[in-house]
Amino acid sequence: MSFWGLFCGNAFGLTISVLFMFWISMLLLERKPYQIKERKVKIIAFTLLFICVWALAGTVFYEAGIFRWRYNAGQILFTYMGMTGAMFYLYFLYRENLLACWISAVFLEMLESFAVHIGVLFSPDMVFHLDILGERLIYYFFLYVLTPLIEVIWVLLLYKTGVGKMFRLWMERKESKKLSIIFISLYPILSEILYFMVQMGERVGNDNAVVSLLYLLIVFIIFGYAGRQEMQKKQIQTQQISMQQQNAYIESLEKLQNEMRRFRHDYKNMMSGMYLQAKEGNMEAVQNFIQDMTSDFDYQVGEQIRRLTQLGNIHMPEVKGLLLGKMEKMRQEQISCELEVLRPFERTRLRTTDLCRCLGILIDNAIDEVQGKKGKKPKPQVHIMISRQEECTTFQVRNPLYSNVDFHKIWQQGYSTRGADRGIGLASYKNILQHYENVFSLTTVRDGYFIQELKIQE
Repeated sequence: MSFWGLFCGNAFGLTISVLFMFWISMLLLERKPYQIKERKVKIIAFTLLFICVWALAGTVFYEAGIFRWRYNAGQILFTYMGMTGAMFYLYFLYRENLLACWISAVFLEMLESFAVHIGVLFSPDMVFHLDILGERLIYYFFLYVLTPLIEVIWVLLLYKTGVGKMFRLWMERKESKKLSIIFISLYPILSEILYFMVQMGERVGNDNAVVSLLYLLIVFIIFGYAGRQEMQKKQIQTQQISMQQQNAYIESLEKLQNEMRRFRHDYKNMMSGMYLQAKEGNMEAVQNFIQDMTSDFDYQVGEQIRRLTQLGNIHMPEVKGLLLGKMEKMRQEQISCELEVLRPFERTRLRTTDLCRCLGILIDNAIDEVQGKKGKKPKPQVHIMISRQEECTTFQVRNPLYSNVDFHKIWQQGYSTRGADRGIGLASYKNILQHYENVFSLTTVRDGYFIQELKIQE
């Protein structure tokens, strides 16, 4: 078979592999490649380059006899080269951290290898002589028809079993997972060692499939165990948030009770004063007295009721816990916080961890700006608004602006109006949003207020 013919065959097969990689990676990472519309041409060009380079390397390895090295060393080398290329390809697509891209690439290699081995089970001989037309056609059938069909079945099974969620939970673990990373990364080597241990010197047709399945099961156990631990941890965090919310409710109710006691205690005295003013015919003084009394009551009691009502509209525990923590911090700093949730907020397309990071950055920046500004006009306050519409969710954080802001530099890491060793937040905020096509940010100054909006298309 000619070099060019072998290269074209490899390129066609790798095109199917890349499509499978593209599909599975979206399932594992739970999102689409970032800025796919703006980078459509670059993505297509990079994909073609990746396929051609990988196909050329495979062709050279085959022609040079590297695949015939002892102990399958050539195949192991080629697999690691392919996984490294897949890691950088996934990084180019998603802008995820390299560790997540590497583990995804190795996991994709496991799934594809298992699909290939299952397909080859239907062959009477594990070795194909590509120079013989008949065997080459059978090889193409297994590689380009049967294997992709098995890969599609794999995707459906992974979707139904929730492996993507387990994978993401495993990646979010803060505890040491070095041993798991090493075990997964050594897949090509350990699977080959395991294969030789299984066959015990005798080549059996379905040994490769058994080894691949065994390795996959071990990896699934790792993901499942870690995922269950993370889920338990999240449940504990949810319970802690619920307790924190209950404590906030109890504290607010105690404040309401104290205010009601105060009003009850002063009620007779207030009514006596108002009665004398009414008896003297001073209706303007009576109106002013009633207005002052109701304003004071609304400020002390109505504000607590409104805050509890707004918090009750947030049904995402992580966001509610974040806001409770920030509101408590502002209370300690004597910063007025106004929360407005126009409609019940339950979910959004933005990843929960990224949403909490973004909101935390915006609120922290607002707190930093108004911190220590008591007694100045406008008064130190932070207004947080969440608006949930059918097609869009908007988060807005507004605070008085006391310093001059250079809008050309606020997104640069290290720039801050608050001094040195600061200015990291908005740069991180921008980097997070770059991974999403359906998320937009708006920064503006209006009537002396610094306003930041985060819009998410649902």
